Amino acid sequence: MQPRLAAAAVAAVVVAIAATGCNILTPQATTIEYDASDGVSGATGTVEIHNAMLIGEPDGDELNLAVTFTNEGEATIVEVRVEDTAEQVRVGEGVTTFGTDEQMVFPAPSELVFGELRNVSFTADGAQPEGLQVPTLSTEVVGYETLAPSAE
Repeated sequence: MQPRLAAAAVAAVVVAIAATGCNILTPQATTIEYDASDGVSGATGTVEIHNAMLIGEPDGDELNLAVTFTNEGEATIVEVRVEDTAEQVRVGEGVTTFGTDEQMVFPAPSELVFGELRNVSFTADGAQPEGLQVPTLSTEVVGYETLAPSAE
C-alpha cells in the first residue's frame, strides 16, 4: 500500500509541475512595460512621459505633440524641444494630457515624411533631459483625425 501512495503523490507532483511549469521558466508578460500605442515613453526627473507622438495634416505646416505626463512630485515646468523649437509647459501633480483640448504646436519641417521619427527632448526642472525618437503621424490615420493642430 505504501508504494501506491508514494506513486500517487509523485504523479500528483508531476501533473502540478506540468500544468504550471511554463510559468516557472517564463517571465510574466503583464509585468513587461511597453508602449501600447503608436507613441513612445520615457522619464525626466519625477515626470514620466507616455505615448508621445507628433500629429499633423498632410498639407499642414504644424505638428501637434500629443503626450500624457504623469508627475509623482510637485508641480513642475517641463521644457519640450522639437528640433530647434522649445516650449515650456506646466505639469501639475498627477496626470496632465496635451493633444486635444490643450495643444503643444511645433513647426513642421519642410521635408516631413509621415512615419519618420523626430528628435524630441523633455527636461523637467533641471533634471537629466530625456531624448526620444517620436513618431510623426498623419491625421489620415484612423483615430488621429481630431488631433491636428487646426482641429480645435
